[in-house]
Amino acid sequence: MGVEKFAKKEVAALMSGRGSSTRVSLGAIEGLINLGAGDPDFNQPEFINKAVYDAMKAGKTHYSFTGEPDFKEAVAEYYKKYGVTVDPKTQVLVTSGGSQAIFQAFAGILNPEDELLVMDPAYTGYNAPIAYFGAKMTRARQTKDKTGIFRPDFSNIENAITDKTKAILFCTPDNPTGTVWKKKELEKLAEIAVKKDLVIISDEIYTEFVWKGKHETIIDLPGMWERTLVLMSFSKTFAWTGCRAGYIIAGPQMMKVMNSVPVGICSMPVPFQKAAVKALQDGWDFVDEMRAAYKRRIEYMAPRLNEIEGITCAYPEGAFYLFPDISALGVPSMKFAMDFFQKEKVRCAPGAGYGSAAEGHIRFALVKPVETLEEVCTRLERYVKNLPPQAPPTVP
Repeated sequence: MGVEKFAKKEVAALMSGRGSSTRVSLGAIEGLINLGAGDPDFNQPEFINKAVYDAMKAGKTHYSFTGEPDFKEAVAEYYKKYGVTVDPKTQVLVTSGGSQAIFQAFAGILNPEDELLVMDPAYTGYNAPIAYFGAKMTRARQTKDKTGIFRPDFSNIENAITDKTKAILFCTPDNPTGTVWKKKELEKLAEIAVKKDLVIISDEIYTEFVWKGKHETIIDLPGMWERTLVLMSFSKTFAWTGCRAGYIIAGPQMMKVMNSVPVGICSMPVPFQKAAVKALQDGWDFVDEMRAAYKRRIEYMAPRLNEIEGITCAYPEGAFYLFPDISALGVPSMKFAMDFFQKEKVRCAPGAGYGSAAEGHIRFALVKPVETLEEVCTRLERYVKNLPPQAPPTVP
């Protein structure tokens, strides 16, 4: 019918593209092991389910235009964990998960032709919303340290900033690289933001999964309160990927910008906000259980991947992904991921989708128990051994 003619031009452009490779439904495939999407293999605890039911039974099913005060208070109390004091009345915005937090943050600040600088590699979920608002995504290539972890390269960041740059976006702990930004790195980024008068968007949804160092914040550094948007989500912390719970933290004036975005009533349902209060108060044993399981999975699979000829895998500092380097095998990451899926029924994400610096890598989301990861490594080793001879990889 040619309905593209009715579409907003940015939507029409997105229609011709491809969706996220990790968010395509595959249906039932016998023997499939799906390590593509970062959907935790844990179900939320029964006491949280009961809290949702109790809230609905008590009639907590009506409009909540600005979010439930007790939920905002619980968020502010939680963020004190990082030494930051937040006013729940003026500095917390409730969203329907991390994706809405991303969308609303971009909607609040991005004009057509603005540039949003993201790291390379970076999470693919930023790409389409940037394009939707008619803005341009630019990248600052990160460099690997001696352990194989990607770290911010501040020369590349400064060189990527132009007179059209509106904001810089980063993620810590990072998906897909597992990087946890250090205090000195955040201080350097804050200096750049103040000097260049830029907004900083800090995606912090993996804060509870740190394996090396600790989670540091940027919003409370000098000059940063009114130029920082902190994006948070319950999807990973409490395995609420299907229940859509999230929030934004910002300074009071920046929050006025966020609250002015005309998204309508599309934040968390009130019963889930009430349950989220219970989660933030009493859900930490569950989080500890998940954290311990992820750590076991990392401690098994990272060394096991390093035993496979042609693959090297850095131990992540945070989050629950592995991002092994397959460049020595001489196979482009997209072809590697597709062929591995076709031949061994294991789904992973090709590094190419995360930026040019991520080519030569694949991402495994550790959302299966160790026993299943053992089978993944067996299949991967078999697949690699059966690869036809490749030309030596070119050095960029």
